[in-house]
Amino acid sequence: MSKLITRLGLIGGLLLSLTGGGFIFMYVAEGIVARIGEPDQSLLFWYLPILFLGIFGLMAGLALLLWAWKRLKGT
Repeated sequence: MSKLITRLGLIGGLLLSLTGGGFIFMYVAEGIVARIGEPDQSLLFWYLPILFLGIFGLMAGLALLLWAWKRLKGT
């Protein structure tokens, strides 16, 4: 049962990290790069929740990955 939880944590951490990285990429690509040269730069502000979801998702996913990896190597 313990190995199952560790493996699920490893998979969950990987998925959460990839999702968080994807949100960060979406903010940079759609909020910054796609808006270069346009007079209305308000999406830099309105897309901030996407950036914050990405940052916190990436941090949580990496923490879960690290925890699961250490636990998997320790057993």
